[in-house]
Amino acid sequence: MSDSLQNRLIQTRVVPVLRYGDAESALYAADIAIRAGFECIELTWTIPNVLDVLRNLRQQHGAAVLLGVGTLMEEDQAQRALDAGADFLVSPGLATDLVAPAHEAGKLCLLGAFTPSEVMAAIQARADIVKVFPADTGGLTHLAALRAVFSSTLFCPTGGVSAQNMHDYFRAGANVVGIGSSLFDKQAFAARDTDRLLAAARHTLEAAHGKPA
Repeated sequence: MSDSLQNRLIQTRVVPVLRYGDAESALYAADIAIRAGFECIELTWTIPNVLDVLRNLRQQHGAAVLLGVGTLMEEDQAQRALDAGADFLVSPGLATDLVAPAHEAGKLCLLGAFTPSEVMAAIQARADIVKVFPADTGGLTHLAALRAVFSSTLFCPTGGVSAQNMHDYFRAGANVVGIGSSLFDKQAFAARDTDRLLAAARHTLEAAHGKPA
């Protein structure tokens, strides 16, 4: 099952990383992203009542949308996320304890890494995808250097990736990218300008699956 999930996640090209201070905003953002055509959503553990948000989305969309929980740091968090229906787990660092419960459940685990040694540790821990975080700290040359050494590793840079620079990251070696706060215009989101938000999200998704300008 995990191979199928891995292929689906990679094919999405972009994972919206939703980090909000209340559950209602997270649900609204997820609804916009899914209506725009995104087939994968990452909810951060920092969202209040995040597991209720996850269950709500799972009830609405079933298996049609890949749902993950990020900013996980402990095995107990991982198990609770899996029990609530997560398809994939994401950690900002080398939380290797997350891998076993994810794989036992037939789900994916993305471990955060930045240095070559951390990438090696993530590979040795059997992470399905290595999350290069924070991506913008090292930038494109850093990712390209990692890709040159770890040619068969799947990379997902997150942190500073946007619709404007995502193709630069793809060229540097990303297999999939995580886009967080830049996915939605803050003023449009605060105003709940659904039409504007949908149009921008669709444009980002179309651009991700098309060719860079």
